Amino acid sequence: MERTSRFTCILILSLLLALPVAAKKSKYRIEPEMPPAKLFNGFGVGVDGVGLGMKALGGRFANMEVMARLNLLEKYFPIVELGIGECNREGNEQNTIFHTRAPYFRIGADYCFTKKRNGNRLLVGLRYGFTSFKYDYSNPDFMDEAYGDGTPIPVNLTDLDGKTQWLEVCVGVETRLWKFIRLGWTLRYKPRLHTSYSRHGTPWYVPGFGKNGNTTWGGSVNLMFDI
Repeated sequence: MERTSRFTCILILSLLLALPVAAKKSKYRIEPEMPPAKLFNGFGVGVDGVGLGMKALGGRFANMEVMARLNLLEKYFPIVELGIGECNREGNEQNTIFHTRAPYFRIGADYCFTKKRNGNRLLVGLRYGFTSFKYDYSNPDFMDEAYGDGTPIPVNLTDLDGKTQWLEVCVGVETRLWKFIRLGWTLRYKPRLHTSYSRHGTPWYVPGFGKNGNTTWGGSVNLMFDI
């Protein structure tokens, strides 16, 4: 009996000593938790490829913009977007010609819903946009249907004043391509807030906003560089 008890004690002691070794060899390791993100994690600059592409392909209008943003806690991204919008539209059912080229800006922030910090981000954000611009409107074949005699009256209006404010609700994703280079896209819904146009005619296009209306949609493909 004494020999059996001694053998049992040795067996239990051997098992207790073997547990740490078995835990080290186990393939189901518990990954250490990532350290909390710092408050300030640098900033980034970028450019939108959609406007450049539309300009290169000869589109009727294009928004060409650059941006800069902060990275706070890997969750909050305050951002500023600056750009130039231009439009050259000739001919429609009334044979009108419209032209404008002016700067615009947006300010806002994105929030990242992705929990893991693996380079991929799901972003939802809000922007406030504003532009003050001048536009030209002409129609060489304008007909006065009320008082005219059937003879075309050329119309040529230049440097008409316009101002527009709007909001943008943004949803997008982005990923890290290589070290500090990131690529992403954003879908934007734009409700108009306030407008001020010349009494001689409303613009067909608003820089930064897009085709004039109460609401419109837009998008961007952003190439970002983290610094």
